[in-house]
Amino acid sequence: MSDQPTGVFVRLPLSNEQLGKLLAPIGTLNERMISIGAPVTGGDIPVITTLGTLRDPVPCVRQSDAQAHIAALEAEVVRLREAIHKMIDMSRNAQTWSLNNRSASCRDELSAIGRLGEKTLKGGAA
Repeated sequence: MSDQPTGVFVRLPLSNEQLGKLLAPIGTLNERMISIGAPVTGGDIPVITTLGTLRDPVPCVRQSDAQAHIAALEAEVVRLREAIHKMIDMSRNAQTWSLNNRSASCRDELSAIGRLGEKTLKGGAA
């Protein structure tokens, strides 16, 4: 999956502020679309039409397709969060077990794994 936006999810109806940003002749149409919606990266959502100009096309998808894709991504986030929680628990259990059975460097590594999991869950960079 690329970090480059391949689409924008825009909830309708647009507010007056969103309309102003979209219609203002500042920046490209793509930049204005991103300023009023949520950028979408990657995915296999079929494009149903293209708006904009030949120089600045904006692919459009069905809202139901986008929502299904978002739901799949949210399910993946839940699965990964559960895996991280298990990793933290395993790290803590192993640290407790290793107090008498492992070297200090092993305890330090297990502690680092647990801290990394906790930091990841809080939104920190890995």
